[in-house]
Amino acid sequence: MNHRVFIRILFLSLISLGFTSQAKPMSGLEQMRQSIQQVLSEQVVLMANEMGLAEYEHKIETNQLDSRLQLPTCTQAVKVKLPQSLSLGRSQVKVSCSGGKPWALNVPVNIILITDVVVLNQPVSRGTAISEDLLAYRKINLGGLRNGYFLKKGLVIGKQSKRALSGETVLNGHLVLPPVLVHKGDKVMIMAKKGSMSVKMPGEALNNGREGKQIRVKNTRSNRIIKAKVVDSGLVVVNF
Repeated sequence: MNHRVFIRILFLSLISLGFTSQAKPMSGLEQMRQSIQQVLSEQVVLMANEMGLAEYEHKIETNQLDSRLQLPTCTQAVKVKLPQSLSLGRSQVKVSCSGGKPWALNVPVNIILITDVVVLNQPVSRGTAISEDLLAYRKINLGGLRNGYFLKKGLVIGKQSKRALSGETVLNGHLVLPPVLVHKGDKVMIMAKKGSMSVKMPGEALNNGREGKQIRVKNTRSNRIIKAKVVDSGLVVVNF
């Protein structure tokens, strides 16, 4: 074949290809996926910022959508309506199109946010005081931790295990207890508060008391027995 003829045929073929390979319009299903990804990703970033997360990964899954679902292309921006209280894990959003051939449907989603949470690095027995050397961090999807979690070791150190726990256990408020700050028979300081005024008096603890819990205390000056909240080692507070 003549070289010039070959070049001419190739040139015409490329021109023809350019006219016939125009971008295919995005389907309604693709528009919906894209809108869900954008809106929910923005929400997850806001959540992470509010939680003070420095490092994290996130992902929005819409795997339960049937790829055979036929939705007309929307001529307007697809709207994504979030539930009143959006949470991590499995949820549902309402997606709708009001342009062209309108459509609307509820879409199941799975919101994944992976970051470091506090775990045990070894088994502990019931009543063990949690020290830093018993703790580690592990990257876990927060959406799967329905019973809660701790993001900082400092929030766990000093607490006690509520029961025997295995290594790698993700710690939460159901598995640990505040430390016992006051023991029965301890001499304590009673702080009586009313508004901005406060008065201190000596007392004696009649029960063991964990941080934030109420115990019976005897005022050693008046011998009066009252209930007061444990706020620190040797300090209880009563509000009038």
